[in-house]
Amino acid sequence: MRLELYNFDVQLPDDVYLALAITGELGAGGQRHTGFVVRDFTDRSLLFHLGRNNYYRREDLDQRYSFLLIPSLEPETANSIIALLVKILQDTEGKIPYSIAWDQDEYFDGNGQLVKTDPIDGFTCATFVLEILKRQGMDLIDKATWPVKEDDMAWQKWILPQLGLSTESLMAQLEAIGKYPRVRPEEALGAAHIYIGDLLNYSNVKPASLEVVAEMARLRGVGQVV
Repeated sequence: MRLELYNFDVQLPDDVYLALAITGELGAGGQRHTGFVVRDFTDRSLLFHLGRNNYYRREDLDQRYSFLLIPSLEPETANSIIALLVKILQDTEGKIPYSIAWDQDEYFDGNGQLVKTDPIDGFTCATFVLEILKRQGMDLIDKATWPVKEDDMAWQKWILPQLGLSTESLMAQLEAIGKYPRVRPEEALGAAHIYIGDLLNYSNVKPASLEVVAEMARLRGVGQVV
């Protein structure tokens, strides 16, 4: 199935209530952002996303975003994910920590309570998306196959001082630079598009992630990006 993004002003299909959203700069070094698109019962499109440290929000989807339908997403799973997104927002009041670290441990208990809360713990926008999908049976990627690259280490050094982290959390994450790979927003979308039930390696996901960025460029009327 061809990977295709849609502009924010295109309504989700009648039988679809959940998709993934992406926005941001184009090009290999561009800063991008992802979250979930949820269509409510009034047909309003809402964005659930982790914007920064302790800033998990539900907001109206706006013109900055494009969205991707998830081919393997069953309606029952979509409903469970939406319920979890709402419950986490209610339980945490949006206070979900940001972190460059993401490992194999369970971050939420069976009731959706955040239970992994050490100073190093938290998510990026992309790993939050992946963790929520994993909680509902869609474990997309094999993190062990993700490389730690020089430009991603540079990004980690750049982003951490801008997040408003506590001193304890900032120090813990600065020490973790280079120990955890960066999973980019477009990689989360690319993985969701090609997922059919098995863990995906980086080599499988990378081409799909490039398609995501190419689709962002297409929707903006921009030529080939590098």
